[in-house]
Amino acid sequence: MTLRVLHISSERSWRGGEQQIAYLIDELHNLGVQNEVLCQAGSEFEEYCNSHSIKCHTSHFSGVKGFFKGAKDLKKISKGFDLVHVHTSKGHTVAFYSHLRGCKAKFIVSRRVDFVPGSSLLTRWKYTFKGIKKILCVSDAIRDIMLEYLGKKYADKCITVHSGVDLKKFKASDELDLRKQYKIDDSTFIIGNTSALADHKDYFTFIDTAYLIIQSGFKCKFFILGDGPLEAEIKKYCYSQGIGDHVSFTGFVTNPIEYLRNFDLFLITSKTEGLGTSIIDAFANAIPVVATNAGGIPELVINEQTGLLCAVKDSNHLSEAVLRLASDNELKQRLITNAKAHIKNFSKEETAKKTLKVYQEVIG
Repeated sequence: MTLRVLHISSERSWRGGEQQIAYLIDELHNLGVQNEVLCQAGSEFEEYCNSHSIKCHTSHFSGVKGFFKGAKDLKKISKGFDLVHVHTSKGHTVAFYSHLRGCKAKFIVSRRVDFVPGSSLLTRWKYTFKGIKKILCVSDAIRDIMLEYLGKKYADKCITVHSGVDLKKFKASDELDLRKQYKIDDSTFIIGNTSALADHKDYFTFIDTAYLIIQSGFKCKFFILGDGPLEAEIKKYCYSQGIGDHVSFTGFVTNPIEYLRNFDLFLITSKTEGLGTSIIDAFANAIPVVATNAGGIPELVINEQTGLLCAVKDSNHLSEAVLRLASDNELKQRLITNAKAHIKNFSKEETAKKTLKVYQEVIG
């Protein structure tokens, strides 16, 4: 019998979480699962589904009226599916309201963020209502947070399934020559990050770290890819530190991997992080990584083995780690070799196999 799964994505825009859903649907399809999607009307995910021949239902996920409209639609649409996999926070809220309205679906909830849910009875109820059969955490760090929040009696309900990436995509041959485009000579060390300019990515510490590295006299250039709600504020801070000429903000790019391949080092300074799939991208492209020990990052960046790890907001230690790695080629090569071996556990194929195993367990 073919397993039928309805996936819920409530976001309008396309970021890392949406890419993870797309990867999962693609790989589950290869494993024989029939997938359909319920998403925000007019969203980028709806556009993705339409262009990839994925059957898509749309509803609303914002405001009280939107939540109740979504709950009503979900109750109707979910009939005939073996499972409903909820991938986003607002989707989780809609699933909860739909359950209260009599929806009998079995829900799988993905948890991608490493902060503790709210303490209100309503929020706790959202994570414990009987319709939720499993909570898939993208890192062990998130699972630990959820067990602390829910209590150990939910230990069997909270399961770690790491996010994965498409390791085959890194075999593309068309490459951007960043040095040529930005007129950077071969003696200049390129340091970059491909994360969204959002609060939890803590680009202020990134700028502080860059400032210390530049002040040391090290010849380098920094790249910050993407856009986000704090873009203007981060740019302003960068120029206030007097390092605007050393930092390039590219804005949103459609080919971040091509930029990444030009980096000599990947620097990520997040203060919270579910896992950090951009680090996997760096590992796969043989780019050494210096990172903060936020959330699930240490499950990827094992200090002194696959990368160098520093405390959150510790720009002094981060700058020292960057300078150390830049000057020690033996260390750099050892970390790159270990990292490439480590990411074999973080492919989209592995994520889908582990997710399907959970599905099969839930439906018995």
